[in-house]
Amino acid sequence: MFQHGDYHIGNMLLTASRSIATIDVNRMGIGDPWEEFNRIVFCSHASPYFASGRIHGYFDHQVPADFFKLLALYIACNTLSSIAWSKTINAHEIKTMMKQGNRVLEDYQWMKNIIPKWYIPAYNK
Repeated sequence: MFQHGDYHIGNMLLTASRSIATIDVNRMGIGDPWEEFNRIVFCSHASPYFASGRIHGYFDHQVPADFFKLLALYIACNTLSSIAWSKTINAHEIKTMMKQGNRVLEDYQWMKNIIPKWYIPAYNK
């Protein structure tokens, strides 16, 4: 499946016509569609409702149980690689990614839970 590769609120713009445009597509490729959620931590800390809504919308409110197991793995891997990536940028980015890493550990209660604490389950219609 096609992937943006860096899909999160930092790469979304509101256009003059009030629609959302997605930028920064230099990481696009083909892969596991669930991997596209690996940067949802950027969204979840800004708005747990938005992040949870992305998940509910993608799965039409029928989130498979295995999704959260794989999401935890993808987020853990992305968080570690983001810390290594930040070393190539500057000291400020290292601090930012370390802070995010700590938030991820808190979200998953030090990886004891597979569902992050920011996740808001879908309400019954």
